[in-house]
Amino acid sequence: MTDPRIKRTRLHVLETTRRMLSERNGETITLSSLAKEAEVSRRTLYVHWGTIEQVISEAVSLAPGADGFDPEGLTTRERVVHFLTNVRDGIHEPITKVALTSLIHHATQEDKAVASMDDMSDKRLEQLRELVGPVTTEQFAELVGPVYFSELVLHKPASDELIERLADVAVELVGPGETGSSN
Repeated sequence: MTDPRIKRTRLHVLETTRRMLSERNGETITLSSLAKEAEVSRRTLYVHWGTIEQVISEAVSLAPGADGFDPEGLTTRERVVHFLTNVRDGIHEPITKVALTSLIHHATQEDKAVASMDDMSDKRLEQLRELVGPVTTEQFAELVGPVYFSELVLHKPASDELIERLADVAVELVGPGETGSSN
């Protein structure tokens, strides 16, 4: 079992990161600036995360999202609509949007940022797989790519109509599934 002090410190650092992202308006956050703001040592940040990209990635995943959703009895299409709506709403959150654009920028120059982006994508892909079964990375990209494009490039939320069309695509890609299954 993890020491409660470690859990509190990690949560404090992640919440501080989220706050800094919301206040910085695109200004770069470094391990040094985060350590100072969170009142922890840089060594603590290195031990727990290693890179600022990993901290930002985990801070983004701290965003609200566990809404108690129960997929039991829903079709694949309904599960995909819920998943994509959750992705859209998560990206649309200002802190998450700032963090993602920062990671995307860093990923053009740093392998560590690419690894953080990969980790975030892998987590989302696993969530989708838990809901609908086997999904390839290409299928995942085909489904979530338009949502990210709308939010991060066009700067407007992916519409409900787009999500509905993508859910239709998902059914074509992975099949309709069975209502009531727990996959």
